[in-house]
Amino acid sequence: MSDDFHGGDSHTPVYNIKAVARLVGLLPVTLRAWERRYGLPVPKRGGQGYRLYSEYDVRTLRWLKSQIDAGLSIGRATDLLTDLRSKGLDPANDANRAVEQVASPAVLQGQLNKDLIHFDDMSASDTLKRAFSLYGLDQVMSDVIQPTLVSVEDGWHRGDLPIATEHFSTQFFIQHLSNLLAGASPANATGVIVAACAPGEMEQLGLLMLVTALRWHGWDVKYLGPDLPLDQLAEALSPIHPRMLLFSATCLESAQHLSELPRTARQFMPPEPKVVLIGPAFSEMDPRDLPGLYLQGTIAEMVLKIEGLMES
Repeated sequence: MSDDFHGGDSHTPVYNIKAVARLVGLLPVTLRAWERRYGLPVPKRGGQGYRLYSEYDVRTLRWLKSQIDAGLSIGRATDLLTDLRSKGLDPANDANRAVEQVASPAVLQGQLNKDLIHFDDMSASDTLKRAFSLYGLDQVMSDVIQPTLVSVEDGWHRGDLPIATEHFSTQFFIQHLSNLLAGASPANATGVIVAACAPGEMEQLGLLMLVTALRWHGWDVKYLGPDLPLDQLAEALSPIHPRMLLFSATCLESAQHLSELPRTARQFMPPEPKVVLIGPAFSEMDPRDLPGLYLQGTIAEMVLKIEGLMES
């Protein structure tokens, strides 16, 4: 439907609730519930009190539905929309719709990489918000954040970028991922996941991305951060009965420090938690040296595998 439908603009009320339900793929009862609980959208009222929605309302609802389809709760999706609107990045606006046509994940990743290389944290924040306005969290993680991290790290290893750039990029993502983690809705899935970096492992970004995605998918993840010793771990965590111990390591030495992890898992009351390992270090180890499930792939792929393990 064009923006000049019936001679009006995109804010002209033209659709009744049944038409919007068909256009967006949501039930009328859902539309009324969202309006009542979150104030989104705010349809006009016709002469007999019927709800009338504009093209702008339809685009807003489609964007909200796309975020929910990507794994966000409606509460988090509306919070994100409010934040984007406050930054002038409303995904339902005409100007931002034009940006959508060219802002592929690859384009956004390139812009984010450029922002970080130039130490422009404000522009990088806007680029990241724009990515979240167009794509789901898992896709932003896999197609925007991960390749940006790889690009910066590769540039540093080649000698093309100074170490300061790598540190700046790392801290930028830690800050934003921590904010996303703190803003996740309360867990609604059954079972606790304990996540931490191996003893001596200080690189936490890969695990932090996965933990953030799991939290936004509704899982109860207790994130214990980098360099977690295994001493007294079972004693400390037994009261929360974790169903999974999720550890990461990027260097072989840190991975080898997890040799006692299977024994630690057996110290929990039955059923003992599953041991899941992520990170490039484990590809260098013989699986017989450290029994557990080794996961590789994108953030979205690992979330799917972990969800299957937790639900089995």
